[in-house]
Amino acid sequence: MKTFLTLACLALIASPLPAAETPVPVQQEPCHQTVFENTWLRVIDVQVPVGKTTKYHVHVLPSVIVYLTKAANRSQTWGETTTTPRATTLGDSRYAPYDVTALTHQVTNPGPAHFRVLDIELLKPAGPTPVPPLATPNAQLRWDEKLVRSYSVSLPSGGQLAVPATANAHLVVGIAGTAAAGARRELRNGDYEFQGPNTAFQIRNAGPDQVELVLLELK
Repeated sequence: MKTFLTLACLALIASPLPAAETPVPVQQEPCHQTVFENTWLRVIDVQVPVGKTTKYHVHVLPSVIVYLTKAANRSQTWGETTTTPRATTLGDSRYAPYDVTALTHQVTNPGPAHFRVLDIELLKPAGPTPVPPLATPNAQLRWDEKLVRSYSVSLPSGGQLAVPATANAHLVVGIAGTAAAGARRELRNGDYEFQGPNTAFQIRNAGPDQVELVLLELK
């Protein structure tokens, strides 16, 4: 999947972009590939090769960004001449309220590492009633927003995390190591598993190494 998306991005943005380029919806930007969608969310796999710049594109939906690589990028907002640098950390996540303030920008990868994130657009609230956060040492609450919570999950070899059935849906994102979540036996860096509302499931360390994941709880 990584090779396919990288080649697609390279092929479509290899030539210089026209000066009067018109921004496109994020789903139409070549480096942003929709890989999963259901009632509640849309998962967009974003990969920008070293030295490449995306087309200008528009974000309008509330989103969660999960960083899958340790890399650098520069963001340039439409109509501005300056860029905003950002250094990303593997396994970090952040909430982007694009429904409140839309963003039109382009992203450049100055190198030296490949830049990859999952841009998870939230399409519909997943929990009609408030649910308290998970209380377990294996899942550390990173942040709590109106529509979603983000946890960092760390499991030693043989470790597991039981996620109870609640009104909230969940998305598990692999960061490091090999995990199993629900019916999925192998969950590695960039892989994901969705579990709908009112579904109990387990996350297990399926390998010998420490497992790191991001668990999103959709409200």
